[in-house]
Amino acid sequence: MEADFFWDSGPKGALLTLATVVDDSGSYVNIQATQYDGGVVLKVAGRMDAVHATTFEEECKAWVAKGAGSVIVDLSELTYISSLGLRSFVVIGKLQQEKGGSFRLCCLTGLVKQVFEITRLDSVFPIHESVEAALARV
Repeated sequence: MEADFFWDSGPKGALLTLATVVDDSGSYVNIQATQYDGGVVLKVAGRMDAVHATTFEEECKAWVAKGAGSVIVDLSELTYISSLGLRSFVVIGKLQQEKGGSFRLCCLTGLVKQVFEITRLDSVFPIHESVEAALARV
């Protein structure tokens, strides 16, 4: 497994990209974090399967521990989600609720959107069409 970290600071906040690649299968998850006042936007790309769900969950927990009152997850580039991936969303949503924070999802497409609809998790989490729409509700 390989992990790379990239930092960039811009006018909209600090940007951290964490890319994890599983060597043999080519499966990956890429988590790009953009911090803003009071929270973070996490853009998730790739697959959130049994191997990568833990990476996502740990990244979210780290931001919550840093005091991110709002966690917004952009799923526009997520291509697959397993039951363990769904579990990670439930765990982080519950953690944010316990801490008085918010947990919002946005930009669901394709198979990922279908999985959230079939499991009815689309009625559990606030889901927005865009990152901007999610930020407007914070």
